[in-house]
Amino acid sequence: MRWSLTERPAWTSLRGRLTIWNTVVALFMVLACIVAVRLSASAALDREIDAELRGECTEIGLASAAFPSGTAPLVEILERKSASHGERGWFSQLLTETGDTIWRSDRCPDAVAVFPPARKERLENVVQLPGYRYVRRRIDVPGAGSLHVRIGMSTASRDASVLALTKSLAPVGLALALLTPLTGYWLAIRATRPIAGIVHTAASLRPTRLGDRLAVRGSGDELDQLAETINRLLDQVADHVDRQRQFLADAAHELRGPLAAIRSWLECTVSRERSADEYRTALGDVLDETAHLATLTNDLLLLAEADHEPAAGASATVDLDLLARDAVAMFGAAAEDRGIDLHVVSVPPMVARGDAAQFRRVFGNLLDNAIRFTPEGGRVRVSLSSAGDDGAVLLEIRDTGIGIAPADVPRVFDRFFKADPARTRGGDRGGGLGLPICRAIVERHGGTIAVASEPGRGTTVTVRLHRAGGYAPVETPPRLPTQMAPVGAACADPVCRWWNPFSLIVGGR
Repeated sequence: MRWSLTERPAWTSLRGRLTIWNTVVALFMVLACIVAVRLSASAALDREIDAELRGECTEIGLASAAFPSGTAPLVEILERKSASHGERGWFSQLLTETGDTIWRSDRCPDAVAVFPPARKERLENVVQLPGYRYVRRRIDVPGAGSLHVRIGMSTASRDASVLALTKSLAPVGLALALLTPLTGYWLAIRATRPIAGIVHTAASLRPTRLGDRLAVRGSGDELDQLAETINRLLDQVADHVDRQRQFLADAAHELRGPLAAIRSWLECTVSRERSADEYRTALGDVLDETAHLATLTNDLLLLAEADHEPAAGASATVDLDLLARDAVAMFGAAAEDRGIDLHVVSVPPMVARGDAAQFRRVFGNLLDNAIRFTPEGGRVRVSLSSAGDDGAVLLEIRDTGIGIAPADVPRVFDRFFKADPARTRGGDRGGGLGLPICRAIVERHGGTIAVASEPGRGTTVTVRLHRAGGYAPVETPPRLPTQMAPVGAACADPVCRWWNPFSLIVGGR
């Protein structure tokens, strides 16, 4: 069962998880602090006891050197010390080197009395037994040799002090244990309140209100960064939707013209009886418009695929120099008819990895534009070169045409964009998709395309592609057809179909 926002258990929310984690961490820290204080107090008391017992043992050891032979004076000192510190639970014991008891006080517990002494080589050590703690020291007594003296005390008072400290800390720990979840929940509410605002605003966003954005508090924290990131995404989505809307509107406008012409010719044709020649002329016009519609539809499909499909990895390399020479040869007649000097300046052997048919279309589109907007007597130059340390391939098509206005240069790759109508020569019907298609193809192959232009002096288009490396088989571009099919006519040759969009020059469209 899937929980809704209102039915979701509290512990599964971010606020609940933050509260739980804050509570667990805080309780662990409180417990650790209580344990640390208790251990520190116990260790401090032990050090205090040890220092006092060591001092007594040292005093007895120094006094034993002045004693006459025998242990009687030493026993007398031990009895006196045990009696004077009896209220503190002191006890003492005197042992031989082998561990036999010479004397022990009344308060010396059996557990201490029977405990074996330390190794002979150790002068002094501290021993902790359940309920007792004592210091053992080896002393030299004249006439008795090496003996062991033990002075200790009960740890009951120490344990009572530690217990009292623990009892005083317990209420503090209990209070913190009760306050920690409440404080953690309050902190979680404060921490997640901006997130709740983001969720509320995001839930209110609608596709029809693309201008709505998340509020940025200005604190500069991670939540502001999240809001800014989402806002940038929304900006990109809004820009994409706006471009799609404009694209659809422009496509509808471009399609409406040929459809209206077809309908007008057909209505006019069937309005009365006509001769066979008149019918043939009308059908030819309809066929021309149908061919234009087919070309426009194919262009739109290619651009749609470029928008929504990732670039496919190419498996072969393509001879770009051969493509360039074929394209120049293809457009040579059209350039000659218009009095334009079309030549290849420098085309050394260059290969790139990609699709030969798509590269051919880029060459054709760019040459088509160069020739279309270059007046009689102008020049169009095509060159290939290598640039950069990475050996990139540069295709450059330079013309001496009418150029592009500076304000229009940034928009030449916009779909359906058409510059000043004065740039369009009579009889040409450009759809405004040539350069956008070129950019889509080049970018799908990991390259770049740029346009530089100066009104009245010409335009230069530069395409940068990655040169193919290794020894992959070279895909030989199909040879161009010797004659183009008439505009709108069926053509079985795939190369003919690729080049038909450029019949604006060759076929008169």
